[in-house]
Amino acid sequence: MQLELGAGRQPTPGFIHHDKRKHSPDIDVAHDLDLLPWPWGDNTCDEILALDVFEHLQIMPEAWMRECHRILRPGRILRLRVPIFGSPWHLWDPTHVRGFHPANFQYFIRGHEHWQKYGCYYFDFAYSSGTIEIEQFNIVATLTK
Repeated sequence: MQLELGAGRQPTPGFIHHDKRKHSPDIDVAHDLDLLPWPWGDNTCDEILALDVFEHLQIMPEAWMRECHRILRPGRILRLRVPIFGSPWHLWDPTHVRGFHPANFQYFIRGHEHWQKYGCYYFDFAYSSGTIEIEQFNIVATLTK
């Protein structure tokens, strides 16, 4: 299953579409991601796409990173996009709870310096690999379980 979290008004073709509310017929699953556990089973997703979603959540990043890890199949990917802390895209939307720094995601990648120093002590899960890129005012991360 390919799952798009927070599909909004422009759902990506080929994905199961999630959003907080069923605001259109395109939304397959309505669920508040601040409420755990999410309604998908362990190891059920081949890909999770989450563009401009996680900055809206009240729960801590560890919690949603853990849920994504839980529902992904081994070797499969999470692709996410979030605003950089302090950037215009972080600040102007009053529904944004937080912004991010690229290093935030390094804590979750096994073998990365930040994971070795800190993440392995804080978290009982890790992604096997990942890339983190900057696009305009956003961080784009692709993490493999």
